[in-house]
Amino acid sequence: MNKKILKIALLSVSMLVAVAPAINANIPAMKEAFPQIPLSMVEMITTIPSLFLMISVLTSGFIAKKMGYKQTIMLGLGIVAISGIIPVFIGNFYLVLFSRAALGFGIGLFNSLLIGLISYFFDGNERTTLIGYHEALGGLGGMLITYIAGQLMHVNWQAPFISYAIAIPVFFIFWKVIPKVKTEDILHKNTKQVVVNDGKEGNFSIVFVFMILIVIGATLNMTMGIKVSSLIVEQGYGSASDASTVIMLLSLGAMISGFLFGKMYKLFKNYIMSVGFTITALAMFIIGISNTSWMTVLGGFLVGFGFRVMMPCLTNIVNSSHLKNPTLATSLLLVAYNLGSAFAPYGSMIILKFSWTSDLRGIFYVDGIGFICLAVIVFIVNKVKGKQSCKE
Repeated sequence: MNKKILKIALLSVSMLVAVAPAINANIPAMKEAFPQIPLSMVEMITTIPSLFLMISVLTSGFIAKKMGYKQTIMLGLGIVAISGIIPVFIGNFYLVLFSRAALGFGIGLFNSLLIGLISYFFDGNERTTLIGYHEALGGLGGMLITYIAGQLMHVNWQAPFISYAIAIPVFFIFWKVIPKVKTEDILHKNTKQVVVNDGKEGNFSIVFVFMILIVIGATLNMTMGIKVSSLIVEQGYGSASDASTVIMLLSLGAMISGFLFGKMYKLFKNYIMSVGFTITALAMFIIGISNTSWMTVLGGFLVGFGFRVMMPCLTNIVNSSHLKNPTLATSLLLVAYNLGSAFAPYGSMIILKFSWTSDLRGIFYVDGIGFICLAVIVFIVNKVKGKQSCKE
């Protein structure tokens, strides 16, 4: 099989892993369309996909054992395509809310399994590079669908949901190109790697350590996304539209980081996460001291660039550490990321209490210190254990 076509088919699915928030800016229009529904419930349109994504991520491995990897990923793509565009044709709020839950469930079905397929078809530096591309294209897909949805918002509250129709061609590309692979073959490949590795099986407990790291990192990172708009307006050097530019540049930085992950790994090896966390810490301090929108935009770009190395690095570790069930390990990492993101609104309130300033700048200073601590901890662990964190 042509490897280029195989990569295109796999990575086309990557573009759909981060599309759930694409219609978040549609909340005011939906509130106006459903005045009888409490605002808190309308806002569940943005949060309920993450909840059901976590559920399906944890169950995707079991479903794949029954149906197969390809069939399970196709099921997820089909659910995303149908549930994504259903709100275009219905006007019942509760059915829309149900469709959003289904969207999250569909995304969770293929999110971790896709990493498993990439690890099955590719090895070594090629796998590392593709995992980076997977992260990058996830950001690109989110940006693309968010842009399309934004352009359609002037039509009515339903029109933005048309943007999810992009899942339809992805479904057919994946169906036509990706060969059927027995679940046993994917799992056995890892078993063979254990044999090659002198029979040493990876310690699964490392996954739980990574989960703690991810929850802390994701909470700190998402706090920036939640509070940067308020900071800019509060300090009087920009508007909410300037804040949207910051978020867009954050996504751009994350996308570029994903594309460069393979090359950065070759350069920094086991220190790549420490470097990434250090860049993120610097970016948080830049935002904290900023008095201009361009400086905050620069900080946003660097946050995206630096923080993005964490997930592909840890995902690469669990898929190359000879664990007995790498799919479950990847699923747990994704659950941890979503937990950290969901906790961010509450985390920001806790962080503000530890701040030594009375305004929002303090949140970014504490975030910066937090990422410095993470960078130092990862650096020390690498030194003490004498291992490569992203070892092939």
